[in-house]
Amino acid sequence: MDRKVYDICIIGGGAAGLACAAEAEKLVPGISVFIVEKNDILGRKILSTGNGRCNLSNKACPGHEGVLRFFDSIGVITRTDEAGRIYPYSEDARDVADALTDAVVSGGADVLTGAVCTACSFDESEQLYETQITAEQDGSEKKISILSKRVLLAAGGKAAPKLGTTGDGYRIARRFYHTVTRLAPALTAVETHEDLSSLSGVRAKVKISLISHGGSLFEENGEIQFTDYGISGICVFNMSRFLDIPEGRTLINGFDDYAVEIDFLPDTRDAGMLVRTRMKSCGEDQVDISVLRSIVKRPVAEMILEKTGGEPEMTAWLLKHFMVHPSGIRGWDHAEITRGGIPLTEIKMDRMESKYYPGLFFAGEIIDFDGPCGGFNLENAWETGLRAAYAIAGDSEKTKTE
Repeated sequence: MDRKVYDICIIGGGAAGLACAAEAEKLVPGISVFIVEKNDILGRKILSTGNGRCNLSNKACPGHEGVLRFFDSIGVITRTDEAGRIYPYSEDARDVADALTDAVVSGGADVLTGAVCTACSFDESEQLYETQITAEQDGSEKKISILSKRVLLAAGGKAAPKLGTTGDGYRIARRFYHTVTRLAPALTAVETHEDLSSLSGVRAKVKISLISHGGSLFEENGEIQFTDYGISGICVFNMSRFLDIPEGRTLINGFDDYAVEIDFLPDTRDAGMLVRTRMKSCGEDQVDISVLRSIVKRPVAEMILEKTGGEPEMTAWLLKHFMVHPSGIRGWDHAEITRGGIPLTEIKMDRMESKYYPGLFFAGEIIDFDGPCGGFNLENAWETGLRAAYAIAGDSEKTKTE
């Protein structure tokens, strides 16, 4: 008996894979879709996004309107906050994952969860892809082979491996002669050489700057959080995308050329005048806690005074130029996204199709794209998944008319 040949096999039932499946099924009723997912539910990583609220896009993303139309079509109503971040109206990530799951299942997709893709190959004579899968069924390991006309690699990156993203897609991509650029954790906290444990738990509104060789690589205003290992917060997460380890360096010395400048008074140009005014009103000729009270949090004030001995000009300088030095970044377990991946130059970006193998598609975090916090990375997942769906649908309609 002939084996079933699917129109598309999607490796990875996360944001990009589910968007592709749902849209392809809508555009081509009856299209046969097979989804293989390592977790025991679809959309597992979606549930953790936006602290469980699912910051699914941002008004600053050029393609966000198309993504919102897609979500409207599957019954997800959204709202936009004052910073341009877009959330489901309920602000519950489960509603997004459930809507996507319902859409792909009602559209007829065959879904296999709790399964790992171990290999994928292309038969030139048959013009078919064969995907090898290992799954746990009824307490035993079962090997499954899926034939398909196309394959979408949407297995994610390496960030948050406890959610199933352990870099499996890169291994498969390399078998199709694609390269993988250097991978690194991103949108993560930064460890410092300085002992900041006395500030652990302190939050402050600051401007941070990443300095290297005398130049500024990154600046952003936001809330910083001090930890027992270094610094965290959204502005720090965004900065982590610019901490490259130079070629020839390792994790031991790779961050030696960087410094982080923390400005505790980003809205004050003349910190010296502010300090002198406070000294005068307090009747002090040196800076002490009473002078810095209400300017910075007490633990910060105590650390600055320990460094300056209360000398006014040095205190004013440190309020604007508090320097720490990165010793590393938090690893894959703590990162939100992956830097690096399949180079965009190896992909037909209008279709998300491989330039080497017709019918091989990429979407989501597996490609070499990383954006800042605020919905930009989920937007990339939806947008690339939808782009692949449009290409697959267009090819399917073309085949029907030939």
